Amino acid sequence: MLDTVHPIHQRSRGAARVVLGRAGAVVDLFQQGSAKAILPRVHTSIPEVVFLNTSGGLTGGDRLSFALEIAAETTVMAATQTAERAYASSAGTADVDVQIHVGEDAFCLWMPQETILFEHASLNRKTTVTLAKSARYLGVETLVLGRAAMQETPRNLVLNDLRHVMAGDGTPLHAEQIALTPQTLLQRENRAGLAGHSVFASLVYIAPDASDRLIQVRRIIGNKGAASAWGNRLIVRVEGDDSWNVRCILIPVIKALGICDVPRVWQT
Repeated sequence: MLDTVHPIHQRSRGAARVVLGRAGAVVDLFQQGSAKAILPRVHTSIPEVVFLNTSGGLTGGDRLSFALEIAAETTVMAATQTAERAYASSAGTADVDVQIHVGEDAFCLWMPQETILFEHASLNRKTTVTLAKSARYLGVETLVLGRAAMQETPRNLVLNDLRHVMAGDGTPLHAEQIALTPQTLLQRENRAGLAGHSVFASLVYIAPDASDRLIQVRRIIGNKGAASAWGNRLIVRVEGDDSWNVRCILIPVIKALGICDVPRVWQT
C-alpha cells in the first residue's frame, strides 16, 4: 500500500512594531517576516505610519501582529498600504493582532484600508488600544463581503473581530465585537443587521469633545448612516454596496473631527 502524502502548506508569519517619539521621531522600528512598516514622506505636520502584509493576503494558519506606540503630545496617522484580503481557508484560522498605545495628550488616527472577506475565509482579529491621560483616538474599520465587480456573494465564512479601547489604568472605554458566520449571512437582509449590504464601516472617536461633535456629524452623513454619542465616545456606522462610496461618506466626518486630511494611501 502506498503511503498517503499530505502536503505541508506554507503559512505567513510576521510582526511589525513602530515606536514614535515627540513630533513623530522614530525611536524604534522592528520588522519580521511578511509584516512591514513604512513611514512615507509627507508634506504636512502629521507623520504617517503605513503597515503592510507582503504575503498578499490572509488564509488559515497565518499569524500577523502590528504594534504602534505614540509619545505624548504627538498626533499620528496610521493606515495599511492596501485593502487586506482574507482568502478561503482549507484549515485553521488566520490571526491578526493589533496593539496601539497612545501617550498623554496625543492623538492617534487608526485608519486601515478595507478588509475584504472571500468565500470560506476564516479570520480572527483583535485590536487593542490603550490611551494615556487626555489622549484621543479615532479608529475606522471597514469590512467588505466579496468583490462587487465580480458579483460575489459570500455565504460561508467566519469572522471574529474584537476591538477594545481602554484607559491606561485598564478602565474600558469602548468595546465591540463583529462576528460573522454562515448563519449570520443567511439573515443578511435583516434591517437590524446588514440590510442586504455588502460593505459596512464603523468609526469610533474617543475624546473629551466627542459628544459635542454629534450634531455636526449627523448633519454630514444625513440619511447615509447613523451616529450616536455618550460621554467621551462618538460612534458612526455606515453601510453600502461600494467601498469607495462608503469611504467618501467617512472622509468628511474624519475631517470634521479635527484632521485636515486622510492618509495618502487612502487617496490612491
